[in-house]
Amino acid sequence: MAYEVLILEDEPHQEEFLKGMLSQFAPEFTVVATAGSIDEGRRLLERHQPDLVFMDVLMPPHTSFDLLYTLTHIPFEVIFTTSYEEFAVKAFRLSAVDYLVKPFARQDLLEALHKFKQRRLSREASLNLQALLENARAPRADQAKIALPTLTGFIFVSVKDIIRCESDNTYTTFHTTENRKIVVSKTLKECEKLLTDYHFFRVHNCHLINVAHIAEYVKGEGGILIMSDHSTIDVSRRRKDEFLKLLKKV
Repeated sequence: MAYEVLILEDEPHQEEFLKGMLSQFAPEFTVVATAGSIDEGRRLLERHQPDLVFMDVLMPPHTSFDLLYTLTHIPFEVIFTTSYEEFAVKAFRLSAVDYLVKPFARQDLLEALHKFKQRRLSREASLNLQALLENARAPRADQAKIALPTLTGFIFVSVKDIIRCESDNTYTTFHTTENRKIVVSKTLKECEKLLTDYHFFRVHNCHLINVAHIAEYVKGEGGILIMSDHSTIDVSRRRKDEFLKLLKKV
């Protein structure tokens, strides 16, 4: 199956690099147009209506988010590219949206294109992209949403509504304020990386908790937490000191 691609990139050498990679390793993806600015990209999107758009995140004096915010409907899918590992990467991961850090390798590109093909069969892409835009626009961290991958797709949950995460080997159960239990195929370590910046703390090998949902701390060898859902969580001895320091800052 053939796909039409638009590249939004303000660095000519990066544009040529991506065009060359697609031509050599993914010939079913045809580049129908390229744009070096947000305004030009907007015009070309209306003219070509591509299947997939590669968007450089930073397009001075704008970002590609500025373009997406102006669209009432996003019929295409997006793979973001960025030279900055830290720039918006947290938002991408929370929203389960694809991105490539430049310079990227052939395998990274091919994996992103494979995911694109899979998403074409579902509504995932538009939902994930919408979550990304909401996260990028949110003025406060507690307004962020996270995309939780399940067997049937993704469930979007507000970070502030997550009470705790519980490990079961390669799976993690998210416990929410609505008494929901959402099982995802992510390790607790992966979840910790996503949520640490949102006042979550790993108090035990098996438990990651939202500090905002602590109802009570009971002193002990490590201590016991009583959460807002009335669950009790042990604090491990080796994490106790770090946890108590965190509590003093909150």
